[in-house]
Amino acid sequence: MKPIERTLFRSPYILRQLGFNARQIEEGFYHTVRDRKPFTTEAVSECFAESKAEDFLENQQQVLQCLVAYCPAQFLGGTWVMDSVHVHVPRGAHTEAHDFKICVLGVWQDEVVWPMLWVFAPESAHETTVGKRVFAAAEEVLGEGFIRHLLIDRGYLDGAWITELYEKGTRVTIGVKEDMLVFEEMKNWQYAVDTVWTEVDPPKLSDTPLPQREVTGFTDLQGEWKSCTAPLSGCLIQDTYSDKIVLQGLVTTAPAAKAIEILSDNGKRWTLEEVYMTLTRYWRFDDLAPCRSSVAYAMVHFALVAFTLLGFYLHETEEAADIRTWNQSPPALPLPERELAVYVGPYFTLLLPSELMQIVLDHIDAWKANQERLLMALRHCESGG
Repeated sequence: MKPIERTLFRSPYILRQLGFNARQIEEGFYHTVRDRKPFTTEAVSECFAESKAEDFLENQQQVLQCLVAYCPAQFLGGTWVMDSVHVHVPRGAHTEAHDFKICVLGVWQDEVVWPMLWVFAPESAHETTVGKRVFAAAEEVLGEGFIRHLLIDRGYLDGAWITELYEKGTRVTIGVKEDMLVFEEMKNWQYAVDTVWTEVDPPKLSDTPLPQREVTGFTDLQGEWKSCTAPLSGCLIQDTYSDKIVLQGLVTTAPAAKAIEILSDNGKRWTLEEVYMTLTRYWRFDDLAPCRSSVAYAMVHFALVAFTLLGFYLHETEEAADIRTWNQSPPALPLPERELAVYVGPYFTLLLPSELMQIVLDHIDAWKANQERLLMALRHCESGG
């Protein structure tokens, strides 16, 4: 939280947007108790302490609406990923330790998932509960069917919900559990005489040697999952080790999807896991000091916002020709923008360097007459006085 006080309000652009000038930020106001400053660590914390988890979701819905309007090309692919991550907040002198869950819905593109919406929920909340909530929030902004393909893991298994999404225009690809009938049927069908196995790249595991991986596909599986009436195609994955064979199952709500296509789509889901790794290792978004839950929500919320906005900025300005999941730290702390804050007594204005230079040149005699005094003032500023 401390860097917010030191860096966030150094930008004249931000000051202008907030309606404050730098002197107010630094010295406080005339009519506050003991010249209380508006943007200190304590003041920012107290502001967010009044917030609720729903407030951050509503804020991000507004951000998502703006991003779709300003950057429509970023959403053309139509593939989205949903997954959850857990955060622990340690015990403090005046706060208890607590944990919470973040369910994130992000848009996939160019081997990157950009977080778009998220829900803060108790750690015990079921994945389907928070998943339905964040997806419904997305539909409020984007409309039904805007998300054409949703990739989720087995924690979100809910046949009725997946059917509902299909009927609204959203295809779902998801893993199935071993005790499900649809998985049992795929295992049985592998022995059919016309079953064809296709060898694919082995999984990315730390185990050595890696297994030989093969896949085969099936269609018309919807009758094997009673609660899901949408058309289903399946992919059976077989990993052959030296001492065992491991089978996994994937399904997608499409009438005739090929096994390799289903496997490839499911692989994109892991990109969000890599984003979590990047945010944890390099952005340290879950390395929280003891604080109240709403302050913790704010810290995580704005880390996700910053990650996505910075990525979109680089895409839109073509600053990065090849963006993959960023295994790097966030950029350096922000510096003031192009404008210069110029103060005269209690007044201030924001000028571009060229505008300031024009004023100097237009009144060069007056500036020369005060040359020593001006240089002394500048040296005083440079020394931090």
